[in-house]
Amino acid sequence: MKLQLAGWLLGAALLSAAWAVPEPENPFVLAGKAARVGPAGSVNYLLPLLELRRQRLAYLRSTQAGPYWQAMATYAAMAGELDSAAYYWQRQPGYSSPPSIGWRTAAPPPAPEPARDTILAQTKHRQLVMFNEEHTQPRGRWLVGSLLPALYQQGFRYLALEGLEAADSAGLRQRGYPVATSGFYTNEPHFGNLIRQARQLGFHLVAYEAMSAERERDQARNLLAITLGPHPQARVVVLAGHSHINENSTAQSMAAWVRKLSGIDPLTIEQTLAGQAGQLRWQQLPPGAYLVPPARLPNRALTCDLYVLNRLQPAEAGNGFGDASADNFTHLTLPADSLRPPQVLLVYGQREKQAQPGAVPVAVRCLRPRQASMYLPLRPGTYVAELRDAAGHRCWQKNFSVQ
Repeated sequence: MKLQLAGWLLGAALLSAAWAVPEPENPFVLAGKAARVGPAGSVNYLLPLLELRRQRLAYLRSTQAGPYWQAMATYAAMAGELDSAAYYWQRQPGYSSPPSIGWRTAAPPPAPEPARDTILAQTKHRQLVMFNEEHTQPRGRWLVGSLLPALYQQGFRYLALEGLEAADSAGLRQRGYPVATSGFYTNEPHFGNLIRQARQLGFHLVAYEAMSAERERDQARNLLAITLGPHPQARVVVLAGHSHINENSTAQSMAAWVRKLSGIDPLTIEQTLAGQAGQLRWQQLPPGAYLVPPARLPNRALTCDLYVLNRLQPAEAGNGFGDASADNFTHLTLPADSLRPPQVLLVYGQREKQAQPGAVPVAVRCLRPRQASMYLPLRPGTYVAELRDAAGHRCWQKNFSVQ
């Protein structure tokens, strides 16, 4: 009997192994390969999403469900699909949307105040200002871009960005705009436009990333070595991801290390927690950035100076960061004989595209079924619009100007 049982178990194990589904490759690796399909040096914004969606079941049956949803959110954001990016991010295992909190009192607390004036009132007296962001939602970098002109007027001259590749620092300074190899997150159009905005104003861009065992400490060292080390009076703006700006006394974050190494207390501005609070009153606010008192946050996982509820809608914005010159929408009509979905519309600065085939577009829009036109808010300038298919082939191109 024991021999029969052992034989049955062995047979079951062999049968199970025979039917086992092979583990798919890392979803970011898969998407990265798809992003390189097409003209050399350029980014394919459509194929990574299609490939990830095609292999959805395989990833969800594997041990890589979490990285899969992160990859989906990241590449959806790069393609301008911000609602989809938010949906994918919330699908990660362990992510739980907080319950919606209403107000049951007769006199609910007042709505949060707009954040801009308070932020600029405090940055006026600080040498180092650190913002955080969700990498899969460009609204954080869009707020920073909208504040850059005023920050420059206050005397800030350095903009340090987590997403920059140090190897392209010299090229980026010379060009004034990013290309596909300038970084990873910099391929998202709003991130690219933030870089353009900074260079046009006169900011020095700082690449401080450190992929080391002591990443937080080494990021702080890199940041200080490029800015306050050689220029002790320099004023610096930093944009980092999530917890890098945590000032909790027990945190070993980049912000904590900056304070420890330099003796300077940075102004830290948190943009991710308030959006997760689930308060019904906040969800009804018009698009904008609002200051939230810490006591109103049910979850204060990060210790920072200011907490911002960022309800900006960059999906509907262009490259103007609130500049009135980009308020008017430009209408593009797409010829019917070029429409072969799925396709993506890419808009480039004409000078950039002519100089560098791998220039990051100023806008990316995935076409909907039977969509034959597009409205885009753009700053005055000369642009190139390209319609590309999933393989990266150009189906249509048009040069146009915005007055």
